[in-house]
Amino acid sequence: MKIGIVKPIRGGIINATASLALVQRALMCAALSGSGTFIKCNERPGEITATINSLKTQGAKIRYDGMGYQIDPIKLPEAGRGFTAAAAMHGFAGQNKRGEYWLPGNVAYQSIGGLLFTLPIQSGASKIVVEGRAEYKPYIDMTLDTLEQFGIKVEQEQRNDGGTVYKIAGGQVYKTPGTIVVDGDWTNSAFWLCAAAISGEGVICSEINRYSRQGDKEVVNILERFGAITAYKGDSVAVRRSRLRSIRIDAAETPDIIPALAAVASVTEGKTVIYNAGRVGLYESGMLKKITEALTALGADVTMNTDGLDIQGKLQLRGGTVSSFDDPRIIMMTAIAAGVCEDTVAINNANAVSNVYPDFFEDFEKLGGVIQMI
Repeated sequence: MKIGIVKPIRGGIINATASLALVQRALMCAALSGSGTFIKCNERPGEITATINSLKTQGAKIRYDGMGYQIDPIKLPEAGRGFTAAAAMHGFAGQNKRGEYWLPGNVAYQSIGGLLFTLPIQSGASKIVVEGRAEYKPYIDMTLDTLEQFGIKVEQEQRNDGGTVYKIAGGQVYKTPGTIVVDGDWTNSAFWLCAAAISGEGVICSEINRYSRQGDKEVVNILERFGAITAYKGDSVAVRRSRLRSIRIDAAETPDIIPALAAVASVTEGKTVIYNAGRVGLYESGMLKKITEALTALGADVTMNTDGLDIQGKLQLRGGTVSSFDDPRIIMMTAIAAGVCEDTVAINNANAVSNVYPDFFEDFEKLGGVIQMI
């Protein structure tokens, strides 16, 4: 599906989607609990569907009723295999035996997450030692919060090298809280807030928790550093544009919203430097290359290196046709960058956005944007 941006967003109020990361974690815990759980969630993105299908193969029964997901857990003795499935989805399949695990701080958070899901039900105590600062600590914190909601306890101790020791008692049991209401998604919301920082009349994202464990809430502070005007009120956050200046951004803190921040950087005064991207896999995964090619196609001045991006801001971008690379965040980045483009913007394979935000273009139109199928 090729989409043309006829008119960029104007502004308005938009409700945050449910946090995809938190829904996935809650689904895994719910599938391993002793009784049913209901997770409130109005969206059905592709990444959640993949998690559900994996849990169903282990015996969980999961139904969607338009308001959320009803999960009937995996029955014993199949639950043990379900924990293996949870570990597999976190990139650590098979490592579910009690013991002591030493991991470097730059290891993928899925490795630590897989152990945190599986070790509590083992027959004895375990320990995870993370050496040095964990590059993905907000993601680990989200896992710990969800585990606590389901009755799983994990003790933490800080190490002198900035790392963390996680102490996990064995023989624990997952207990459903009944109904789960997850926080709004800061990652998806970041794209609307970044759009508001560079064009239009301002955006208010509602149903969003400023105290959430999601690391991408840092987008508000970063936009303030750029020079945008921000304000919190209750469960809402508002952003509107102002004169923007270049800054330095540590990609290790917020890797998932670097595309949105790169769009802002493309129209600031001066050169914005995004660094530490290599430490969180943005170079190896090809994300930096995708950002560079997409923004360059629109006329931005972007230079890529193994550690990050140097972006020299311009007053306005040119516009043009962009490959989505089947990557939802490149699609969303391009759509918001249309607000600072002189000519029309077109996005190839724009339907891939449904993997993380199925209603993205509907919400784009709610905020005053106009699109057309090409």
